[in-house]
Amino acid sequence: MKASTPKFILTLAVGLTVVLSIMMTAFATPAVNSGVNNVPIGIVTTNEEVYQKMAKPLDKKGFDVTQYKSVSAMKTAVNERKIYGAFDISETGDMTLYKATAASTAVAQALETIGNAVVTQQKVAAKAQIQTMQAQAADANVLKTLNAKVQAIDAKTLTVKELKSFPSRDTKGAGLVAGALPIALGGWIGTVAIANMVKGKKQKFWAAITFAIIGGLGLVAVIQFGIGTFDGNYFLTSLGAMLGIAGTAFFVLGLLEVMGNGGLGIAAVMLILLGNPLSGLGSAPEMLPKGWGFLGQLLPPGATGTLLRNITFFDGNAIAMPVCVLLTYIVVGMILFKIGKKSVLVETV
Repeated sequence: MKASTPKFILTLAVGLTVVLSIMMTAFATPAVNSGVNNVPIGIVTTNEEVYQKMAKPLDKKGFDVTQYKSVSAMKTAVNERKIYGAFDISETGDMTLYKATAASTAVAQALETIGNAVVTQQKVAAKAQIQTMQAQAADANVLKTLNAKVQAIDAKTLTVKELKSFPSRDTKGAGLVAGALPIALGGWIGTVAIANMVKGKKQKFWAAITFAIIGGLGLVAVIQFGIGTFDGNYFLTSLGAMLGIAGTAFFVLGLLEVMGNGGLGIAAVMLILLGNPLSGLGSAPEMLPKGWGFLGQLLPPGATGTLLRNITFFDGNAIAMPVCVLLTYIVVGMILFKIGKKSVLVETV
């Protein structure tokens, strides 16, 4: 065996450093710079002045605010994945938060924190006004009425109503969040195993399809029946998982067939180093740094996670983009697999 040259060793070291840098950027940047970046929410009110008073501070916080004239219109928007939740402000100033935890636990928590802060500010302002009146009042009946108003203000709280929740066995959706890595890493490892262990190009093709079908059924079975994150139609949700695994499998197979070991590295970077942290499953795509969340939805883990979420909890709304993304990976992967000429794909993993 010929010894490696210093030039090869240096090139390899530089290449590995680039991979490490990409990995660090992909994991650290979203964590350090995550926050609200045009998260779409709603405000339900027919009073334009009230809407503007509430919307302007939220705009400054990074929310993309839309006004709705009725609760029913707002609920439709939530179900269609146009917004993550909304504040309903009554004519008397009482506030109700309609949240969709199944859309994003992080956004739901952020909205509840904001709602409680607004109610607290309203209480402080109202009590200050009444205290001024108390200081000026001399009549006992007036003071009694004002004291009753203070007690009523103290009892005022934010009303929270859940529109889309996770099942009681997994109220925070941990199973869906944890599923991003198995989707990426499991699909990558499974496809490498097929590439190494299955003989014949046609046989590899059918092995990838079989893996997608059985893997989709198995993945959703674990998440739905084992962990309890899902409670929708098992077979429909499994179809989404099958599409996600097929997208990963054929893309990796295609790269391996065209590029050999180099394709395996590219697939690892796209699916694991970038796809996992940028999937947005732990928060929301709009809570990642600008541009990163969108990129994550163009990679199989993010597209698959969004597809499964929308099938299970949102009646299949807003699935066009993730379906198109995954179909693109399948088609591109099949084309690469068809034209590739590599007879030996990977000797070691």
